[in-house]
Amino acid sequence: MAREEHRPLRISDLERISGVGRSTIHYYLREGLLSPPRRTGKTMAYYDAGHVAELRRIRELQEEGYPIAMIREMKEGARGWKEAAAGEAAPPADKKAQIMEKAVEVFARKGYHKTRISDITRAVGLGHSTFYLYFPSKKAMFLECVDRVFQAMFSGVWEEIKHEENPLRRLRMRGEAVLRYHPEFLDILHVLHGSMEDDPRLEAKRREIYASVAKTVQRDIDKAIGEGMIPEINSEVASYMLVGWLETAPLLLSEDMGYSVDDLLDTLDHIFSSRG
Repeated sequence: MAREEHRPLRISDLERISGVGRSTIHYYLREGLLSPPRRTGKTMAYYDAGHVAELRRIRELQEEGYPIAMIREMKEGARGWKEAAAGEAAPPADKKAQIMEKAVEVFARKGYHKTRISDITRAVGLGHSTFYLYFPSKKAMFLECVDRVFQAMFSGVWEEIKHEENPLRRLRMRGEAVLRYHPEFLDILHVLHGSMEDDPRLEAKRREIYASVAKTVQRDIDKAIGEGMIPEINSEVASYMLVGWLETAPLLLSEDMGYSVDDLLDTLDHIFSSRG
């Protein structure tokens, strides 16, 4: 898909890659939101990867609640869409740090999908378009601070868990921390998983986060094996299976399935307490 975006695109290609319909593309062109295509004749127009990026940005801004007029203003201002020109002074670092600090707090509380850029800009006291002087999109900002988001979610929980000596009890506490108190963690994992085609950095970040979580779980499993609480198993495989189990847990917790968090945790206890 990424290679395809870097060749000249007809409007049918642009529709397919961006997911935006032809009539909407023409509307964005009329409104000045989308850059004009390169024309080689009266009926021949070609688009490129820049147009794909613009359409994604427009869609994201609309999802954030920005009206067409304000999106047009951002584009005309150029800096809300592109990096500052070479030699132009960079935005103050301290203001970016303030945005990041508030973003960590909001992402940790609401997850990715429920967080709006306006939630962050209001808290920092920024105007609607100023945010784009510092970050090209919500996703770009999220990528910069996702590690800190997880730290903010679980810092207090991990402090409590580390005092628990029973490794199987620790596993249950970790599962409970995610399922009962921080379902936003699962929302963020799904964002990383579902967006990896759009941005290879997100796939790298997803692998890094999976490894970090799995290693923590693996230590508990290894300790349980060492203390004779569970039989010998491949602790690395088991740890990744448990992370995958957490990702699918919302399906079981849905109204259709009707299971509770305690049902899932009790089943986890039973699996690990059984000696076969």
